[in-house]
Amino acid sequence: ISARKRAEAQLRKLSLAVEHSPAAIVITDVNAVIEYVNPKFYQLTGFTPEEVLGRTPKILQSGLTPAETYQALWETLMAGEEWHGEFHDRKKNGQIYWCLQSISPVKNESGEITHFVSVTEDISERKHSESVIRHLAFYDPLTELPNRTLFRDRLEQAAAFAQRNERLFAVMYLDLDRFKTINDTLGHPVGDLLLKAVAERMRQGLRDTDTIARLGGDEFAVIVQDMCSPEDALRLAEHLLQAFAAPFFIESHELFTTPSIGISIYPQDTTDIDALIKVADIALYRAKELGRNNCQFFTADMNVTALEHLFIENQLQHVLERNELVLYYQPQISLGSGAICGVEALARWRHPELGMVSPGAFIPIAEDSGLIVPIGKWVLREACKANKAWLDLGLPEMLVAVNVSAKQLRQKDFVDTVAAVLEETGLPSYLLEIELTESCVMQNPEQAITILEELKAMGVKLAMDDFGTGYSSLTYLKRLPFDKIKIDRSFVIDLGTDTDAAAIAHTIIAMAHGMHRIAIAEGVETAEQLDFLHSEGCDEIQGYYFSQPLEDAGLVRYVKGWGWSAQHLPA
Repeated sequence: ISARKRAEAQLRKLSLAVEHSPAAIVITDVNAVIEYVNPKFYQLTGFTPEEVLGRTPKILQSGLTPAETYQALWETLMAGEEWHGEFHDRKKNGQIYWCLQSISPVKNESGEITHFVSVTEDISERKHSESVIRHLAFYDPLTELPNRTLFRDRLEQAAAFAQRNERLFAVMYLDLDRFKTINDTLGHPVGDLLLKAVAERMRQGLRDTDTIARLGGDEFAVIVQDMCSPEDALRLAEHLLQAFAAPFFIESHELFTTPSIGISIYPQDTTDIDALIKVADIALYRAKELGRNNCQFFTADMNVTALEHLFIENQLQHVLERNELVLYYQPQISLGSGAICGVEALARWRHPELGMVSPGAFIPIAEDSGLIVPIGKWVLREACKANKAWLDLGLPEMLVAVNVSAKQLRQKDFVDTVAAVLEETGLPSYLLEIELTESCVMQNPEQAITILEELKAMGVKLAMDDFGTGYSSLTYLKRLPFDKIKIDRSFVIDLGTDTDAAAIAHTIIAMAHGMHRIAIAEGVETAEQLDFLHSEGCDEIQGYYFSQPLEDAGLVRYVKGWGWSAQHLPA
């Protein structure tokens, strides 16, 4: 009797355990007819015991679980083994859910299967989390476009397909022209909305078979498949360029942005995936060099240029630590007094293998790579140090003009850096002149005005370089606290032969004087140019007519031997 009672107690424990189990438990006969479900089954599926007893689990099928899953299940169970797997089932109310299920066969004393017991756990939340994580791993959260990882995967698939079927496909690299200006001026929220609008416009402008990806920032990439010739990619790129002609309306702003596009072709350019990406990027760089808002196919010549560019950039990484930079100074002459009133500091690079590298060959690369910031600091410090040394030698006071790039100006500590250099070198602030180009200032004019006013308050002189070649607004020009306006050499070189150049020079000088600024002309090489500028009232002159850029010692000798007088000029 006691044995029977122990058995009954054991059964009651098992029954209670099943009844209170956190998992849904179902017991069926060998034909899968349901004989028992526990309370958790009802909570999970919405079906009461009365609704499912005598029926089969097919009542839960949603049609989303592959038939192969059920086939593998029955083969495993009928072999007398346990089966574990996932189902995509449907609740009584029609809601789809994911469940993790373990099904075990129950055998009698003869080893025959008499029942099946399934234990089911709802894993919908886990599946949702996995889906979110997977989406974040492969898609850009802002635009919902494929990200760099998925783009690479799609690229490998495209290459495999093209190789098997002897087909072409193209890779387009695209970025937005002057997007940073919009982002910096109107703020990141507006910039983000613009990127989303750009992504949507690209989706509308491309075919369903094309893959669009956002690689980061304002960089996008496109895989163009089903091509018969490279011209198909060109037509698609031109279609994209046209799509960007219309403005983007973001909040209360009407914004215009254009793309620059670089195109590489598989297998015409290369069959290597990494190389295909690289050459598309090289073509993009070329498109930007040619004025932006255009598309360029990769060519072998571009690769040579890119390799040279890469070599220069790599060498620039060590230019300061190896002391390879040197400053040259070009005198500036006052046409009123005839005195040397200033010098412009010009960086030159003495490379051990390349020899003297011109600024035109390395300054743009330094700007693109961001190396212009440390190089610019070095130039500022060395120029101020040199001018203080000239004062100490007894040379007359002269301004030293230092060129500053847009990247330098955007540094939060730029004004503090200038103040620190002046204090470190002991140069009076009124003997330092900062030169900025029109385009540099107009990238963010309001920010530029604030920075320039701080420099002005310190006593630093300011000059607008290359005037007439940018896109200044006269409204801003009036507000910008420049002391000088510098006439670009492109207008000076044609004086005497081109009436338009003469008219432009005349206008700039008159405009400078009208705003109480000094007018200085650079690139003066002939007496004819000098006479014209003097007759128009130009205040200062710089150019090879007087002197080429000189090293420190050469400049000291030049200043000490200076004897030119403005009286030599015609009245």
